[in-house]
Amino acid sequence: METDLYDEFGNYIGPELDSDEDEEVDAEDREADEADEEDDDEDQAEVDEEDGGGGMEVVLHEDKKYYPTAEEVYGPEVETIVQEEDTQPLTEPIIKPVKMKQFTLMEQELPATVYDMEFLADLMDSSELIRNVTLCGHLHHGKTCFVDCLIEQTHPEIRKRDDSDLRYTDILFTEQERGVGIKSTPVTMVLPDSRGKSYLFNIMDTPGHVNFSDEVTSSVRLSDGIVLFIDAAEGVMLNTERLIKHAVQEKLAITICINKVDRLIVELKLPPTDAYYKLRHIVDEVNGLLSTYSTDESLVVSPLLGNVCFASSQYSICFTLGSFAKIYSDTYGDINYMEFAKRLWGDIYFNPKTRKFTKKAPNSNSQRSFVEFILEPLYKILSQVVGDVDTSLPRVLDELGIHLTKEELKLNIRPLLRLVCNRFFGEFTGFVDMCVQHIPSPQGGAKAKIEHSYTGGLDSDLGETMSECDPDGPLMCHTTKMYSTDDGVQFHAFGRVLSGTLQAGQPVKVLGENYSLEDEEDSQICTIGRLWISVARYQIEVNRVPAGNWVLIEGCDQPIVKTATITEPRGNEEAQIFRPLKFNTASVIKIAVEPVNPSELPKMLDGLRKVNKSYPSLTTKVEESGEHVILGTGELYLDCVMHDLRKMYSEIDIKVLFCLVTFCETVVETSSLKCFAETPNKK
Repeated sequence: METDLYDEFGNYIGPELDSDEDEEVDAEDREADEADEEDDDEDQAEVDEEDGGGGMEVVLHEDKKYYPTAEEVYGPEVETIVQEEDTQPLTEPIIKPVKMKQFTLMEQELPATVYDMEFLADLMDSSELIRNVTLCGHLHHGKTCFVDCLIEQTHPEIRKRDDSDLRYTDILFTEQERGVGIKSTPVTMVLPDSRGKSYLFNIMDTPGHVNFSDEVTSSVRLSDGIVLFIDAAEGVMLNTERLIKHAVQEKLAITICINKVDRLIVELKLPPTDAYYKLRHIVDEVNGLLSTYSTDESLVVSPLLGNVCFASSQYSICFTLGSFAKIYSDTYGDINYMEFAKRLWGDIYFNPKTRKFTKKAPNSNSQRSFVEFILEPLYKILSQVVGDVDTSLPRVLDELGIHLTKEELKLNIRPLLRLVCNRFFGEFTGFVDMCVQHIPSPQGGAKAKIEHSYTGGLDSDLGETMSECDPDGPLMCHTTKMYSTDDGVQFHAFGRVLSGTLQAGQPVKVLGENYSLEDEEDSQICTIGRLWISVARYQIEVNRVPAGNWVLIEGCDQPIVKTATITEPRGNEEAQIFRPLKFNTASVIKIAVEPVNPSELPKMLDGLRKVNKSYPSLTTKVEESGEHVILGTGELYLDCVMHDLRKMYSEIDIKVLFCLVTFCETVVETSSLKCFAETPNKK
């Protein structure tokens, strides 16, 4: 017996001994394991016999199975693709980041304005203080630059750079790159007149290119009058004549703005008398076109009537006869500027000896009052700034009451000339006076607007409330434009509330162009989302929009294709639609499109539906041959359509199969020879 295993009293303190029961369990486990091994050996022997070989055969490296197959992992019904090598380039990330699409220039925050936003919202309830105006004209006649001047006047933090134009209403990147307007852009702002009274102006800046005349048509439908821009150097152009005819057909108030008067002085270098003849010729030409297209003899434009203003958008100049006469009144005092303005146009001369105006020239060297009191001071200001800046300009500016700092006097010629003219002429109160006096308010022009655009009768209760522009009546809203969001995913409808009040979250009934009282299929119940007042690059969210105002609507874009009528879902069953737009141009170019990858056809179809909403006169259809066809007004028009289709709305490669152009000839008179043709069967 080992002494280490027992203590001094004889107790066992060594390692624990296995009991007899444990030995029996271990013996049973060993017997079971041996039996399992024998069974496995027998099974393996049977498998080897079936395979026809022994268990000691050599297995090649290619035949060894290290991992389970894809079919064993995912199941037999799952299709798996195995790539032998990595085809993804190193420049492409394994996990693509979220792509933020943005196609428009928008302000991140609301910019500062000279008026309060609450004041703007309060003016929306006073329809007599609202003017809905469309600025239209030929290409590059200065519409966008004129709106830039109004933006700078009302937004002190927004200023143009010295080397480039602001182009605040060209919100699309494609418009900035091409240097031409593509979409009509609404701008709402508060402008004061010459007496300091504030008015709410809803201004639509429209493209001047003839291909985009459909944008002008959709804008004119929402307006009560137009301001026709004419370049003083180029005069009345082809598109100017078309716009005059279109405005007469729409029964709108017409005013004109002769823009770029600085070109007569700086570029053409005309004497003041010749410049007057040029301006008078433009006014006479416009009146000749008005008499041609209209039977209303009272439809005349004249500076004496106040519906003609003169401007230079580049140098911040804008005046009418009344506003220029007011400058004399403020400078010299004791002058009735309204009576003075009536003597500043036409063959009227000022006799300095008698200090009276006469229709006969006092002497051979006498000049007309417009030349003497308006053009010659304008010529002197421009020539002094362009000419001798260092010596004579400070003295002239002191006489005019214009004070410039030393840093401002060191500016380049164009910024300095713009600054001096801005200080001399001040705000564009002449433009505001012209629009207030000669373009009716929504309440004043409601009856003529409803008679022309509404398909229902005016003798009904609904027609009477729309004629009165009643904000408490049943809701009637007319939408003519669809504006896409920044990422091009959704659309917002743009329209004018003609009666009632449109509220955010309100359920409405949207009536399409094919709706009628007999066939109500083209109608749908929607819920209005948010409402905005659009100011080009930013939007002001509002809760309600009363009658007479323009509004940007969220949530009802799904059933609208081109134009729509929005009314109340119940209690207004007699409501009918507003007439669809009638364009003054026809689609003469047809192209067929198809995706490069045929599997992406659904994406292209969705893009075609969106681009059809975006352009008012665009037509998309499927030919009998199955080709998808787009019809547009011109090459530039379809180029912009294809850019939006490829980049904004579908993001796929699309190819143009063919392009067809309609060719037409006009028969003017009967020919001297008889024209005939023989068919193959001699008939």
